[in-house]
Amino acid sequence: MRLNEVHATELDAWIAERHYLGNVPAGAVLRLEFLDEAGQRIGAMLWGRSTSPKLDQRKLLQLTRIVFEGEIHCRCSRALSMARKYIRKNLPDIKGLITYASSAQEHKGMVYLADGWFPIGQTVVNGKGWENRAGRENRDMGVKLRFARSP
Repeated sequence: MRLNEVHATELDAWIAERHYLGNVPAGAVLRLEFLDEAGQRIGAMLWGRSTSPKLDQRKLLQLTRIVFEGEIHCRCSRALSMARKYIRKNLPDIKGLITYASSAQEHKGMVYLADGWFPIGQTVVNGKGWENRAGRENRDMGVKLRFARSP
């Protein structure tokens, strides 16, 4: 498996077509694609600034989308390791990584745990989501499990 940084939003559309939410958040800081031995795209990640205003936006990156085709668990954990190495080398100011797993989708964060991430809590469902804004719909209203890791 090979990692490439992508500077085009074409990757966003590829991810949106395959992700269970059917969309991608705005503001990606880092777009990574993963290719198989034949050079075919088998997965991708979007990394952005933390969605929490309480966290340091300059020193943290949040994995906002991860999509892989085929046997995802093995590929995802390996890809996370490759992404962390890339971030350490190319974004030295980033000191921490954060991500969320959706309990509503029965995600337990196993791919994160397999890569050495640790759970740091969960979100609170308070009914104040995206649906209180015109034209926006929050498709995943479940509790999110929060994980963190150093790059």
